[in-house]
Amino acid sequence: MSVRKSIFILALAAAGLTAAHAQGTSTWVGGEVGFVDGPAQSTLSREQVRQEVLAFRVNPVAADGARHVGGEAGYVPEQHAYTRVDGQWVCIDNIAHNAKPDATKSEAEQRQFLRLYPA
Repeated sequence: MSVRKSIFILALAAAGLTAAHAQGTSTWVGGEVGFVDGPAQSTLSREQVRQEVLAFRVNPVAADGARHVGGEAGYVPEQHAYTRVDGQWVCIDNIAHNAKPDATKSEAEQRQFLRLYPA
C-alpha cells in the first residue's frame, strides 16, 4: 500500500471517528480499552420520539422529499409528475422548476473565483 493511500485512509478514519462521537460522551479510561462511550443525550421525551416514529410510518417522507420504500431501494427521490391537459403536458407536482444556472461566469463572478482560487 502506498504512503498516499495510507494517509488518505487515516484521514478518512479520523473524520469518521469525530462524526461517530459527535452526539455521545466518551471517557478515556486508558489501557487496551481506550474510550468508553456513554449514551447520547436527547432533548425529546420517549413519548415524543414514539410520536415521530408513528408519524413517519403514516407518511414515510424524509426532510429532502425522498420517500422511504423499504427493502434494498431504501429512499427514492420525488419525481416530476405530468398529465395531458388539452393536448399539452402539464406538471402536476409541487417540485420547483428552477432554471439551470448559466455556465459562463460574469466579470464579477470571474474576479471572485480568481480571488478565492488563485492560479
